[in-house]
Amino acid sequence: MYKGVKSVAFASVKHKKRVTILLIVALLGFIAVIGRLFYVQIIKGDYYQELAYRQQTKDRKVEASRGTIYDSKGNTLAISVSSNTLTIAPTNIADDKKKEIAENIAKILELDEDSVLAKLNKKVSLVTIASNIKKEKAVKLSSYIAENELKGVYLDESTTRAYPYGALLSHVLGFTGVDNQGLFGLEVAYEDELAGIPGKIVGSIDGGGNETPYDEEEYVAPQNGYNLSLTIDATVQSIVEKNLEKAVIENIADFGTCVIMRPSTGEVLAMASYPDYDPNDPFTPQDVDILSKWDEMTTKEKNTYLNNMWRNKCMQDTYEPGSIFKVVTACTALEEGVSDTDSKVYNCSNSMTVLGQRIKCWRYPRSHGSQSLRDGIVNSCNPVLMQVSKKIGTEKYCEYLQALNLYSTTGIDLPGEASAQAYKKSNMTELDLATTSFGQNISTTTLQNAVIYSAIANGGYLMQPYVVKEVKTQDGNIVKSTEPKVLKQVYSKDTTTKMMSMLYDTVNNGTSKAAQATGYVIAGKTGTAEEDRVNKTYMASFAGIAPYNDPEIVIIISIYNPTSSQGHMGGIVAAPVGGTIIEEVLRYMDVDPNYSIKENAEEEMIVPNLIGLTYKKAQEKLAELNFKIASDNTIAEDKVIQDQVPKSGASLTKGATVRVYDDATATKVTAKVPDVRGYNVSRAVSAVRNSGLNIRVVGSGNAIIQYPSAGEVVTKGSIITVKFVDTTDLH
Repeated sequence: MYKGVKSVAFASVKHKKRVTILLIVALLGFIAVIGRLFYVQIIKGDYYQELAYRQQTKDRKVEASRGTIYDSKGNTLAISVSSNTLTIAPTNIADDKKKEIAENIAKILELDEDSVLAKLNKKVSLVTIASNIKKEKAVKLSSYIAENELKGVYLDESTTRAYPYGALLSHVLGFTGVDNQGLFGLEVAYEDELAGIPGKIVGSIDGGGNETPYDEEEYVAPQNGYNLSLTIDATVQSIVEKNLEKAVIENIADFGTCVIMRPSTGEVLAMASYPDYDPNDPFTPQDVDILSKWDEMTTKEKNTYLNNMWRNKCMQDTYEPGSIFKVVTACTALEEGVSDTDSKVYNCSNSMTVLGQRIKCWRYPRSHGSQSLRDGIVNSCNPVLMQVSKKIGTEKYCEYLQALNLYSTTGIDLPGEASAQAYKKSNMTELDLATTSFGQNISTTTLQNAVIYSAIANGGYLMQPYVVKEVKTQDGNIVKSTEPKVLKQVYSKDTTTKMMSMLYDTVNNGTSKAAQATGYVIAGKTGTAEEDRVNKTYMASFAGIAPYNDPEIVIIISIYNPTSSQGHMGGIVAAPVGGTIIEEVLRYMDVDPNYSIKENAEEEMIVPNLIGLTYKKAQEKLAELNFKIASDNTIAEDKVIQDQVPKSGASLTKGATVRVYDDATATKVTAKVPDVRGYNVSRAVSAVRNSGLNIRVVGSGNAIIQYPSAGEVVTKGSIITVKFVDTTDLH
C-alpha cells in the first residue's frame, strides 16, 4: 500500500513538470511571435510596407532631360532630343501570343526576333525591349499597340543624346551609353550635374503580376539636369581641327594633338586630337581599314581599338616634349641667376659627353660654336642647354619641376588626366639632368606644355586650366561658376620677359621661322622629340604665344610619327600649321594685326567685278591689270559675263588667270591641286598655273604648306595659297 501511494504521487509530480514545460514552451513561442510581430511591424515596418507597395505596383522610369552643353558663344554642342522607350510586362502577355507580338515588334523596330521573344519569356514584372526609338518607328509601334489593344505594352517618351556638330570636340565632350549615362569626357565628368533625376509612372498589379483594372497611373515628373557653358569656342575648335587633320594626313602621321589656352585665365579655347570620332555613333570605327575587317576582329581587339579612338590624347597620354621643353631649363637658369641671356659663355662642338654617354646636337656633324643662352634657344642647341642645366644642378632643377606640377596633373575638370613622368631629385643623375634639359627622358601631356607656356606668357603665373565656365539650371540660373585660379608664381616677370624676347627671336630669326603668322608678331619654339630610338619614331611640335606684345593665346601642336617626304622636324611639320592656326584664330577673335606687311615679292592686284560686262570688255579690263582671261567654252565677244572664278575682290599677282562664264548655272570644269611642297617659288607658280589654277605666294624660299591640300579637286581658276620659307636649319 505504501509503495503504490508513492508511485501515484511520483506520476503526479512528473505530469506537473510536463505541463510546466509545455507552458514554458508555449510562452516562449508566444513571446517569439510577439517579438517577431514587433520586429516586422515596428522595427521593419517601413521596409515591409515599401516591399508590399513594390509587389503591388509597377514602375516605369521616365527619363530626365539631360542638360545641354554649350560653347562659350552659346552654340549647342550636346543636347537631349525626344525619343521613345518600349517596355513590356511579360505576365500581361498570354503565352500563345508572345511569339506573334515578338515577331511584329522586331519587324517594326528592326530587331532580332529571338532576342525580343527571350525578353518576353522572362519571369519579371517589367522588361525594356528598346530605348531611343526614333519618331517614325514610334508612330508605327503606337499604331500597332492601339489597333491590337495590347495590355502591358508601354511606349513612353524618353530622351536620347545628340551632338549637332558631329565629331567636333568629340574627345572633350565624350558620349553617353544606351541608358543615357555619361561614359567619356565631360559627359561622365559632370554626370551628377547633367543627368538630372528620373521620374516614374506608377501603376497597380495583382498577386499574379497583372494590371488591376480601372486603376489610374500616377505620374512622378523627372527633374531635368543642369546645363554646361564651356570656355571652348566652337569656331576656334573648328579652325584647330581642320588644320590638325590636314597636318596629320599630309605628313602621313599616326595622330596629332593641339591645345589653345588663354594664358591670362587658364581657359581652354580649343582641345583637339585627330583622328577623332562621331559621338553620335561612337562604336563605329573611323578607320576604313579597321572597319573593313571589324567583324573578324576579337572582342579584345575591338575594345582596344575603340578605347584608343576615344582617348583624349591631349591630356590622357604623355610623350617626350623635345625642344619645346628647353624653355623650362632657360627660365630656371634666369630665375636662379646662373645665366644671363646674351653672354657667349657656352660652346657647341656638335656633341657633348656626360657620364660616358655622347649626346649629339641635332645639327651634328655641324656645330654652333660659341653660344649665349639666347643663341641656344634660337638655334635649339642641345649642348648649350645641357651646360646650362649643369649650372643649375639636379636638386634646384627638380624643385622647379615640382613647382610646375610636373610630378602630378594640371587638375583640369576632365576625367582620366595623366601625370607627367619626370625624374625626382632622389633618382636624377647628371646624365638624366642633361637629357631632361632639352626635353628627352621626361614625358608630359600637350595640356601640361600649354600650361607651362601660359606661365611664360602671363608673367610667370601657373594657372589652373578649365573647360567648364558655368553650370546653370535649364531656365538660366547659375548654379556654379569657375573663376580663374592662380596656383602659384613660378617665375618672375623679369625672367618671363627675357624668355619671351628669346622666343620672339626664335620665330623671326631661328629654327621656328616657319611659324610666322601674316600680320602678327608671335613668339614660339619648335621641338623634334625622338620618341622611339629603336624604330626612329618622332614627335614634331610647336609651342606658340601670340600676339607677342600682348598675348591672347598659347598654342601647342604636336604631330606624332610624321613619315612623308617633308621629314619629321618640328620646324617643317608643326610650325607652319601652328602659324596658320594662330593667324586664323586671332583674326576670328578680332585681334588687331600688329602691322601690315608685304607678303609677296610680286605686286598683287585686286580682281575686278566682270559680271554684267561683255566678254570683250572683260578681256580689256583684265589686260589693264596684267591678268589673263579664260573660259571653259568659246564665248562670243558680245556675250555678257554671268559668273567668274576667282570672285571680285580676290588678290592675284600679274599673269594670273580669271575664268569667266556666260551661264551662271553651267557646270564648271575642275582640276586636281598639285603638290608643290618643297618647290621654290618659280617652280611652284608654274606647277599651279599649268593645272589651270592660280597661286598666291606668301614669303620666299621653299614651299612648306599649301591650301587647299594636294590632291583636292577644285574649280579651275581657284586660288591656291602657298607659304614659302627658307628651310635652312629648321628644327
